[in-house]
Amino acid sequence: MKQLNTRKDVINPAYNFCIKMKQLPSIAKKASAMVEMLDRHKKAENNQITAGFSGLSMHAIKLTPEKHYDWHFDNCDWDFDTKKIRYSHNRYWTHLIYLTDGAHLELGALNFNQKVAVETRWAAPPTDKIIAKIYPEPGKSIIFPSFIAHRVHPHITKDRWTLSEFVTRVDYEGFTQETYDKAKELYYNEYTRCFGISP
Repeated sequence: MKQLNTRKDVINPAYNFCIKMKQLPSIAKKASAMVEMLDRHKKAENNQITAGFSGLSMHAIKLTPEKHYDWHFDNCDWDFDTKKIRYSHNRYWTHLIYLTDGAHLELGALNFNQKVAVETRWAAPPTDKIIAKIYPEPGKSIIFPSFIAHRVHPHITKDRWTLSEFVTRVDYEGFTQETYDKAKELYYNEYTRCFGISP
């Protein structure tokens, strides 16, 4: 994988066309004030600490050291016994914007020889191949296909605020249906070669 900057972000070059990362200076500049406001209005529900901004489609998630986001998808479930992927939401892209630094994000290949990491909705099997590692910092934005398995690395030592959106339109930030279809073909290539069909 190619290192992208001094923070050691890496993305497998094969996925450069469907994983988009950039820095948003306007968000970075306001990040501290945004975090202060979010901490004042946060609420705990469904094992998450969340908050929102009026008029903003993204919602904010606070990750604390006692929490853990294991391997999961954002738009599908993995059935190990049948080796089937079941799509359950009309989501195409996952868009994250970091307001703080903290534990890094990992994107991983589908390991269809393993059961899911934890028995929860959208859980994914532990990967045997890392596609990308992204190290949060205020204002950093990343967009990737929602079917790619991902997790927050479990070495969580501090609170971390992230803005997140699950995008329900395929044309987004320069991505198109063609981009999405090409990404699915690439991501499920090994599965298709093994089982003769695309999930």
